[in-house]
Amino acid sequence: MDINTMIAGLEFNRNRLLGTLEAIEKVAKEKGIDPGTVLAWRPGPGRAHIGWQAMHCAATHDKYVNVALLGQKPKDEAIVTAFGGGSVPSDTNVPTLAAIREKLASAIADFKAHIGGLNSAGLARLIPGPNNTHRTVSEAITLLTWHEAHHQGQIHLTWNLFKVAHGIA
Repeated sequence: MDINTMIAGLEFNRNRLLGTLEAIEKVAKEKGIDPGTVLAWRPGPGRAHIGWQAMHCAATHDKYVNVALLGQKPKDEAIVTAFGGGSVPSDTNVPTLAAIREKLASAIADFKAHIGGLNSAGLARLIPGPNNTHRTVSEAITLLTWHEAHHQGQIHLTWNLFKVAHGIA
C-alpha cells in the first residue's frame, strides 16, 4: 500500500471522530447540556467515557510517532500517561472538547509529517511493539488506522447510549 493511501485512511477516520465531537457539541448546546457532562458519561461502571476514548487516540499517535518511530520520549508525556494504553479512565480527568481537538490535531500533524516523508524502505523498517514484538512502520500505520476507527466506534456507541439515557432523540 502506498503512503498516500495510508494517510487518506488516517484522515478519513479522524474526520469521522471529529464529526462525532461536533455532533456532541451541537446537540449539547441545543439541549442546554454541558458538553463536559457528555464527555464524562460512562456507559457502565468502569467503562471509558467519551473524553478518555478521544484523548486516547491522540495519546496513541503521540506515542507511536515519538517513541516507536523516533525512539524519543512522547511529546506530551502527561497525555500519554493519562490516556495511553494501559491507563485507567478517571472521573476527575475528563478533557474538554477544545483540549481533545488540540491534542488530536497536534498528534496527527506530527504523525503525518513523519510518515509523509518515508520511502518504501522507511515503511518496511521494523519498530518495537508490545511484548517484545516488532512490526513494520507500514503495519503500524495500518494498526493506527484500525485503532482510531475502533475507538471512534466506541465513542459513537457511547454517544448513542447517552442520548437514549437522557431522552435525546
